Amino acid sequence: MTILALSERLDHHLNDYYSNKYTHKAKDWKLYLEIVCDSTEQASQMERHIKSMKSSKYIENLQKYPEMIDALKQRYGS
Repeated sequence: MTILALSERLDHHLNDYYSNKYTHKAKDWKLYLEIVCDSTEQASQMERHIKSMKSSKYIENLQKYPEMIDALKQRYGS
């Protein structure tokens, strides 16, 4: 798996790099929350967890309560 910088990943979403994925339909992506992880594996696991919650309120709470991010990092530690 290639490690992409956050700016690269956002650029891919904005420029149809993921043209066969669900995310290609939106053209207004913007960074809402950045979580620095210890590894690509940890980042992938945390991303899957956050997406599985299917809740914008959950994501808002991650931004509002940093202890939630700490708990996720501990849960998916490398």
